[in-house]
Amino acid sequence: MSENQNLSSSCSSNSDSPNPELLALCRAVYNDIRSAISSLEGTNEADEFMFVGADGTDTKRIDLAAEDAMLKRFKSSGHSVRIISEEMGETIIGDVNNIEFAAIVDPLDGTTNAIHDIPFYSVSIAFSKPDLTGIFFGYVCNLANGDEFYAEDGKGAYMNGARIETSKISTVREMTISAYGYRQNTDRTANLCSRVQKVRVLGSVALELCYVAAGKIDAFVDVRRMLRLIDIGAGQLIAREAGGIVTDGAGNTLFLPDNHIKPVNLVATNGRIHQEVLNLISFPEIDCRGDWYYYQGTVKKIAIVSRCDSAAALEMIRKIVDAFKDRVEVYLSSSPAKYLNMEERGIAVGKMKEAGIDFVISLGGDGTILRNMSKMPDPIPILGINMGTLGFLADVDPEDAIAAIDKALSGFMYDERPRLELSINGKFIGNAINEVVATSAYPAKMITYEILVNRRLLGEIRADGIVFATPTGSTAYALSAGGPIVTPEVDAILIVPIAPFKLSSRPWIVPFDSEITVRVKMPKKEIVIVTDGKVVTPPEIETECQEDFIHVNEDDVVTIKRARYPGRFVKFSDACFYDTVRKKLN
Repeated sequence: MSENQNLSSSCSSNSDSPNPELLALCRAVYNDIRSAISSLEGTNEADEFMFVGADGTDTKRIDLAAEDAMLKRFKSSGHSVRIISEEMGETIIGDVNNIEFAAIVDPLDGTTNAIHDIPFYSVSIAFSKPDLTGIFFGYVCNLANGDEFYAEDGKGAYMNGARIETSKISTVREMTISAYGYRQNTDRTANLCSRVQKVRVLGSVALELCYVAAGKIDAFVDVRRMLRLIDIGAGQLIAREAGGIVTDGAGNTLFLPDNHIKPVNLVATNGRIHQEVLNLISFPEIDCRGDWYYYQGTVKKIAIVSRCDSAAALEMIRKIVDAFKDRVEVYLSSSPAKYLNMEERGIAVGKMKEAGIDFVISLGGDGTILRNMSKMPDPIPILGINMGTLGFLADVDPEDAIAAIDKALSGFMYDERPRLELSINGKFIGNAINEVVATSAYPAKMITYEILVNRRLLGEIRADGIVFATPTGSTAYALSAGGPIVTPEVDAILIVPIAPFKLSSRPWIVPFDSEITVRVKMPKKEIVIVTDGKVVTPPEIETECQEDFIHVNEDDVVTIKRARYPGRFVKFSDACFYDTVRKKLN
């Protein structure tokens, strides 16, 4: 019998006790790490910088010693394993074509504590399927005192061999919590921290999750969006198996990222006060803060929007329809449906949400996505197939389109990006995912713009125009106008003058929750407003005829603020924003 068969057999055992083979392997890893770091704990040598690890943080000498010991143990285990770890990232041990399982390992969680000899640091090991889904075993052990926590899916949680359960606390005022985000996210955590009995920040996320499991603390909250798979893989399973509830920061099912760098928020409680905690840290007025989400529901209907001036795009429509028409209902937006004589599949973009479309496939470049998203008050997730030029928003290459759609039908992640809402004289005009631009109604005419942020004067800027951009739009018009590149995680609006008269008129970055008002400060001068490349017309008019453009003069007030609903993009690529910028702009 092969090693893989041995492991599979023991993992599917009906025994009530956790898997003895995995537990023995974890204990061996713990003992090896314990020996490797014993001479370094509490020393200056432990803090020596070695290199920047795969997760983007500094690897210290004590981290490297722990990682080396862990890898050596797995190499001698006889298993073919995909290892995800903090310092090295991904490592394959054994037969690359016959991976038995994945091990998600943080060899030293709580490095700072270990360096300063504070006895709260641990090894964290989670076992999952090779594709990192379905974590079925978790192990965490305090490297300072040997306290051991473990759990197997469906078999309960244990501390030092004894079954454990979460606490019985049922009111917020009685709670003792561990809360991260007190500096970066005071608006989310201060309300909660002011109402509980005690707050503890202990410095080892894996152990703190286990303390929730053991009833030592009542909740763990981290809304920094910094937690990675290696931090929480084992601890979240142990907390669940002890009777706790674990979700993301908005109360949604926690979708564990499938590599070592994607960050998440996490809330873990004893299960009795979970909703109360979420209520205290939530933003009821705002849906989107830039997180990734897992689409909850079965995909039954998809729709395609496409440019109609590309033979390749039209041929791709036919391929998609043929490939998936027997699995789901496939619709086309009105123009390609008419162009391809598929009127029976036609549907207006603005009616797709009402029709129950689960996600939209966009064939074209960024312009195709922008045009169609502007027609959706509450956007459906869009899967962009890059059949244009640059394709910052299109995540999939044409040759991968069919495979990507097939994968999405079984469930998908989507990214939420905040949009801008535009109104003129209090009347809603539209939303923009990239930018709102104010520019002269007549070419080559300079205008003086008065800009206020939250009713406070930012300044009067004389320029050809002003770009008000989201972080998503920072790589578009705003970049060409001299604005900075801003990562999507930054919750801000860019204000970028276009060819300003004064050298002192520089770009501004203001909080995204600001309300920006713009007025023309020159009599008898008019401007037009452009949203995502389209000159705005009254909402009831979809054409872009010049006679329909809305002209704004000194008597009008333009207001720009956060839109109620964000844009949503189906995500597959593991590339981070920096990778995308390097690839697209070099």
